[in-house]
Amino acid sequence: MIQFIHIIEIAIFIVLGLNVIYIFVFSIAGSFYKKTDFSSLIQTKQNKFLILIPAYQSDEVIVNSVYHALKLNYPNQLFQVVVIADHLKKSTIDQLLEMPIAVVEVEFESSTKAKSINAALGLIPDVRYDYCIVLDVDNILELDFLKKINLRLQDHEIAIQGHRTAKNLDSTFAILDGISEEINNHVFRRGHVSLGLSSALSGSGQAIQYAFYKEAMLNIESPVEDKELEFYLIRNQVKVLFEEDALVYDEKVQNSNVFLKQRKRWIASQFFDFNAVFLEGLYNLFSKGSIDFFDKALQRILLPRVLLLGFTFFCSFLLFAPFSILSTWFFVLFLLCAISYLIAVPSYFFTSNTLFAAFRLPQAFLIMVLAFFKSKGASKVFLHTQHSSLVKPEITPIESDMQQTGNQLKGVLYKFSSK
Repeated sequence: MIQFIHIIEIAIFIVLGLNVIYIFVFSIAGSFYKKTDFSSLIQTKQNKFLILIPAYQSDEVIVNSVYHALKLNYPNQLFQVVVIADHLKKSTIDQLLEMPIAVVEVEFESSTKAKSINAALGLIPDVRYDYCIVLDVDNILELDFLKKINLRLQDHEIAIQGHRTAKNLDSTFAILDGISEEINNHVFRRGHVSLGLSSALSGSGQAIQYAFYKEAMLNIESPVEDKELEFYLIRNQVKVLFEEDALVYDEKVQNSNVFLKQRKRWIASQFFDFNAVFLEGLYNLFSKGSIDFFDKALQRILLPRVLLLGFTFFCSFLLFAPFSILSTWFFVLFLLCAISYLIAVPSYFFTSNTLFAAFRLPQAFLIMVLAFFKSKGASKVFLHTQHSSLVKPEITPIESDMQQTGNQLKGVLYKFSSK
């Protein structure tokens, strides 16, 4: 019996060890990330951007998000905002149509973000856009976002990911969610770019060449479109750039119920189609020497950050402690994991509020375990995240150069239905 327990212990140690080493290596690498020196970049052209905002049952935040998108510090005639309205109230749509944007109203028996995007791309007139940016409905771009992204896209680059960061830190779960976001930024974006690998996508705030993106989305309809898009990019040997200073403010979860619902979808997307993807990753590594592809496939088996920290702690002090042959090494893994996270967390999080939030980590760990067991099928349906009801600012008329150039998207409502 003891021998069997030791075999299980060794197997668990190997799995956790590979996870910790991966996070530790890229966390160290992220510390060597070099920020863009914008003063050294020369602008030879101003790209034209299409900003898509899929909005599913999000009447409480969409007007506010659009208002901020229209205030970007970039020539009005060079970007167009399009809201994809899925189950929005008529009053909300009417309010949106008062703004210099287009609204694409969609209707599906089973809604997904990918279906909404494909419907919009099929209905919008074929105006020449250089890049497409997709935002979550609660996202707010910093004023110079497009200026910074444009400066990085002067040589026909295909894809670049902006820096998604917390818009709100007004609850313990929002703080934990914000820290998780920044750890992912450090490990999967700064760390990877520092070692010459492709940045991970965040699910929003990325700019991708318009024609390339439109073609890529044609065969994507699932609720895990960001993961499928990552593999489409990597299969086409596209290296995703990362811009630390192009900020995308993202609303963080307010309570444990929303946290559970969101993490169910994330865990399901983490392991979607794992077997085929991992085998394809091994094939590309050994037949084509594609480290980028193998790395992306390897990410499919990585444990979520809270689970990794919790399991290494649990194995160090509770599970095998009475008769373990590896308890000391489990503790080393726990320390390495904790150090990796501390390296990745921005200094502004080191406050008393974060300390209080840390006491909720055991609850977050239990929620993640529960989400793991409830995640089956979550990657096949759209799970709506409830957003905060924000006070909408008074909207004043915005003069758009697009109106002056006769752009027909302003104030136009397109309708699409698959029923």
